[in-house]
Amino acid sequence: MNVAIVEFNNFHDECIYSQVVYLKSSAEVKLFLVCNYRMKSRIQYLDMFEDILTVRSNQWGVGHFKILNFLRKNRIEKVIFNSSLYSPVTNLLRICSSKKRDYFGLVHNKKMLIEKKNSQLVKKAKGYFFLNDYLLDGIDNCLPVKKNCSSYYPIFFQKHKSIPLDKQKDEIWVTIPGRMQKSRRDYDTLLNSFKSGKLNKNVKLLFLGQSIFVKDHGQDIRKEFEKYDSNHSCIFWDKFIEKDVFQSYMENSDFILPLIHSNHVSIEEYKNKISGSFNLAFGYNIPLIMDHFFSQFEDFKKTSLFYHPDEDIVRVLNNLKPQNKENVYHHEKWSFEFQCKKFISFLNE
Repeated sequence: MNVAIVEFNNFHDECIYSQVVYLKSSAEVKLFLVCNYRMKSRIQYLDMFEDILTVRSNQWGVGHFKILNFLRKNRIEKVIFNSSLYSPVTNLLRICSSKKRDYFGLVHNKKMLIEKKNSQLVKKAKGYFFLNDYLLDGIDNCLPVKKNCSSYYPIFFQKHKSIPLDKQKDEIWVTIPGRMQKSRRDYDTLLNSFKSGKLNKNVKLLFLGQSIFVKDHGQDIRKEFEKYDSNHSCIFWDKFIEKDVFQSYMENSDFILPLIHSNHVSIEEYKNKISGSFNLAFGYNIPLIMDHFFSQFEDFKKTSLFYHPDEDIVRVLNNLKPQNKENVYHHEKWSFEFQCKKFISFLNE
């Protein structure tokens, strides 16, 4: 079976590696890649593909025929669009035949699928992957025709160089992954608690993402935390964090705090999409500290500690005890074998 993964954009490469290792677990699969030319340098497992074609974000005319010829030349039977609901995908599918190969799309935002229900992808796609089971709820009502839908969890990461870190034996590292952006996380609720409370000295807050950049005033959020950080509890990064460093900190984290709250404007967004923090937690088997809103979803019931956003978050953090990660993530759902079998079975339905 010849399979091509296609990504026109210069993002969402964090979702590619798990697809690759799932597919390459089968000796019957030959794997091909069509990706944005800027992304290629970040993919450190290019040797796992039989052939690679680089493209630009906006393909027109000749560019689309170049991709189609690549699919024909390599006798591609199945195409997976890593970011499906974008105009380059729609434009490519105008000249592609669904009789010659099957098309699948990763849906990163369910709202976009609803808005583009009449697009070429909806008409020609054999199935969709959603990035969590909770996003599958009510999906049949969003589409004009019934489509096969499944969840896909990109929770396996390429091995990296381990970086030695200075972590004291009694320290508890609570990590908030991602760039400091107020639109994505409710930093204010944590900050208000941080100002008035007294965080235990052994609890460290790792703001594991770039904090200084032009948009969204990350540096302003950082300055507020630094102003009240008498115990040096907060750790920040100025710039983009290299992959080896990022993954080393993830492996040493005790908890992940997504800061997604049901009384914050961002909650509407996360009813239709996931936070990358979820997959980092699942992939590294790290317990989550979550708004009670998420206790309704199966994935979080046994992997999370819950609180209400009007609670004193510092008090919640001060009461943390180290968790046995193997006990938290003992369900077979989090195993490579389970996710791999589910992914390949869906492609072959």
